[in-house]
Amino acid sequence: MNSAAALSGSLHRVLWTQFVLTVAAAGAYLVWYGRSGGPAAALAAMYGGGVALAGTWLLARRVRLAGAPGGGGAGGQLAMYAGAVTRFVATLVLLAAGIGWLKLAPIPLILAFGLAQFGFLINSGAGSRTRG
Repeated sequence: MNSAAALSGSLHRVLWTQFVLTVAAAGAYLVWYGRSGGPAAALAAMYGGGVALAGTWLLARRVRLAGAPGGGGAGGQLAMYAGAVTRFVATLVLLAAGIGWLKLAPIPLILAFGLAQFGFLINSGAGSRTRG
């Protein structure tokens, strides 16, 4: 198994972890705020987690393309850097759109985004344990 395939598999684990953390955050907001503000806060949390999931999906896609035959070398590195810029800009635009245009609650949105990003940290420990 080449390193790109291993990294792609790790990113799939991260996606699942981020999804679970996002749903947990939305559920916590539903329970905490109840019927009065729970659905709006849960929607904002799902959106924030969804932004993190979208960034991870873009990363997994870029890694898969860079690991394809002919995707390595300097061109692959350039593609990875372009992907990083794309993810950064997309994250900023999506978060700004969620808060500004969609008028979602900013605190649940940003907290769920941060919690979903924590999925990378959770899985980095799991990856180092399996490699020995």
